[in-house]
Amino acid sequence: MNPSLHDLRRAPESSPPSVRKRRLPAWLIPAGIALGFALLFLALFRDRILPATEVEVAVVLATPADAEKAHPSDQISALAADGPMAFQASGWVEPDPLPIKATALVAGVISEVHVLEGEAVDKDQPLANLIREDFELDLRHARQALRTKEAGFAAQAESIESARREVVAAEAEGEAVQALIEETGDRAGRIEGLSRGAIAEAEAVAIRSADRKARAAAVAAQAAVERAQAEVKRLEAQREVLAAEVEAAKVDVERAELALSRTEIRAPQAGRVLRLLAAPGQKKMLAMDDPDSATVAILFDPQHLQVRVDVPLADAAGLQIGQPARIRCSLLPDTVFHGEVTRITGEADLQRNTLQAKVRIDDPSDQLRPEMLCRVEFLETPRAGGAATPVSAGTLATWIPEAALAGETAWVCDPETKRVSARNVTPGGNTREGYVEIAEGLRPGEWVVVSPPELRDDQRVNPTQIQP
Repeated sequence: MNPSLHDLRRAPESSPPSVRKRRLPAWLIPAGIALGFALLFLALFRDRILPATEVEVAVVLATPADAEKAHPSDQISALAADGPMAFQASGWVEPDPLPIKATALVAGVISEVHVLEGEAVDKDQPLANLIREDFELDLRHARQALRTKEAGFAAQAESIESARREVVAAEAEGEAVQALIEETGDRAGRIEGLSRGAIAEAEAVAIRSADRKARAAAVAAQAAVERAQAEVKRLEAQREVLAAEVEAAKVDVERAELALSRTEIRAPQAGRVLRLLAAPGQKKMLAMDDPDSATVAILFDPQHLQVRVDVPLADAAGLQIGQPARIRCSLLPDTVFHGEVTRITGEADLQRNTLQAKVRIDDPSDQLRPEMLCRVEFLETPRAGGAATPVSAGTLATWIPEAALAGETAWVCDPETKRVSARNVTPGGNTREGYVEIAEGLRPGEWVVVSPPELRDDQRVNPTQIQP
């Protein structure tokens, strides 16, 4: 039996509560959104909202291990003995002043590569070779063209000599004709002075005819001489053209020889391979939009390095050319390099709010590589004495103020994040003038908290550095 419409109608309002659909309060959705934004804001800006603990920090000093009686702050330490630090900034190692590119000076295809990245090379050492066959054929063609031009020049010289001989012969013939003219002219002049009937009329006509023929022959001989001389001049002009063509052919040969020699790409100077941009079968093209389309390798001199430092504008006022600096790299944590500001760029970085400076490393280590991150500390006063020498870990003794040591624990402050962490250290047993020697656990240049208050790991602090 089909259900009626009366049976399908809604339940009356008097239905039990379990039948009704329960709904959440409408205010829970905006409240949840607001709570989520509050938690996100707290997670992002907690460090700015919560006040940081004020602490005093000191730099871990280092002295030569055999300096038993000297005060740590009086030694040439790895960080602080060169003068007070004005400010510090992070930077990257790069070649000084610029990297060196080994470039293929002719377009071609790489056949062999003789070096790898990081390999030390000498000046004029072969780095790679291009396929030579095409260049060898071009050289053979240029040499053959030169031989052809030289043969044409030699043939032209022979033609000129032949034309000069013709000139000599024509001049000789002209002289003979001139002598004949003089003879016939003399005879014609003598008969003109004779009375009529002194000689036969036929003989007089013959003498006059011979004189006219001699004069005509003289004109023809003179014309032949002029033609021969003109031919000599024409051939000499052609010889000049052929001589120029021979010289051009010699230049083509030299150019082909130079192109063939350039198929072997050599190191422009001694250094180390920073980046290799060649592989067998790769094309190297000149005059392309890609600036490295013809570059085989990029080199740098390990003895000439500098640091590219981005100095915040708040500290950039203290920058000046010739300012001394100390450089530390995570690769060599116990080695401090000394340097000097050599350049300050002419334009600031608007997005990063920094000004870039170049700091030359006085005595770089062979282990340093471009683009290694390092920290540069700019000094307030010039260094005393000569050039500094990096100090190795085996010759250092580290010292911290006694107030920074609590049993076998010292609080270390990270200068970048401004957060502290507890570190277990091993005291060395020597104490002099407020400093205690640390055998293990600390590295020169780190910051330790002096008279630490109640701290916890990863706590944010506001450090104030005290000078030794």
